[in-house]
Amino acid sequence: MGTRRGLLLALGALISCNVAAQVQQGAELLGQMASSVRALDYQGSLVYQHAGRIDTLRVFHAGGAREQERLISLNGPRNEVIRNGNNVTCIQADDSAIVYTSTSGRGLLPLVPEAATSRLDDHYTIRLAGSDRVAGYAADIVEVLPRDGFRYGYRLWLEKETRLLLRSVVTDQGKRQIEQFMFVSLDIGKTPAATDLIPRQRELLTTTAAPADEVNLRGPPAWSAHSPPAGFSMRSARRSAASEAGAQHLVYSDGLASVSVYVESMESTPDLPVTLANRGTLNIYSFSKDSWRFTVLGDVPAATVTAIAESLKANAASRPPP
Repeated sequence: MGTRRGLLLALGALISCNVAAQVQQGAELLGQMASSVRALDYQGSLVYQHAGRIDTLRVFHAGGAREQERLISLNGPRNEVIRNGNNVTCIQADDSAIVYTSTSGRGLLPLVPEAATSRLDDHYTIRLAGSDRVAGYAADIVEVLPRDGFRYGYRLWLEKETRLLLRSVVTDQGKRQIEQFMFVSLDIGKTPAATDLIPRQRELLTTTAAPADEVNLRGPPAWSAHSPPAGFSMRSARRSAASEAGAQHLVYSDGLASVSVYVESMESTPDLPVTLANRGTLNIYSFSKDSWRFTVLGDVPAATVTAIAESLKANAASRPPP
């Protein structure tokens, strides 16, 4: 009897060690993925299934200290997005363009999780899930499964040598697919030509400059979420350089998913009704109160943006103007 108990304990310990090793290896692979997406040169074509439609896209990416990339739609209206470091240009089918500065550090590929912390296993189960082939490349599959209903899961295909993300599927807590992207052709290590990284050579009819770049808030933010879902904490508090007093942009993250909170002043009008909108993985919760408009959005379940929005309160130490 004692021998059997000892064998069961040893087996349990072995299983626990294997699970822990898989979690550690999976977290390391996510970190390598985040680095390779930014650092490598590559170009290829991909399909992106989202919000009830399928788009075919072409991407050119030059890695390095100042990333450059260009994303072009191959079906439907011709649109393209060009990123040069933090400078982003969006060109519409009518040749109008919007130019803005992004400080998020995110690239143009869709459905790439942040993997910004080593503590992901507090709120996700991370495990290796076999091997596959995508766009002609051998890939390891990593599953990132949510432990609660406040975050999505991912099934990620990482190229075996470089750990570049080849395919990404976003799932809900029940493992149901919501969105996905997948490369169908890809050249890893091929540096794009200079002409591949600039807008098409056509005169733009109109160019609109988006609001000025954001700057860090001085002192505590005027608002904060006092009881966000477990694991989500404020990672940045910023405002537009030209914004009015009290306006701000807060970012909450659990290290993988992130939620933005925008606070803007309104003219003296009645409070707007609460709205909750959804587009694929993106959920948007908006409401107004005391001449301020609040917009909470992120690639997270509706429960997450709702919980953060409903816990927003003015901070006594930095109370917004009336």
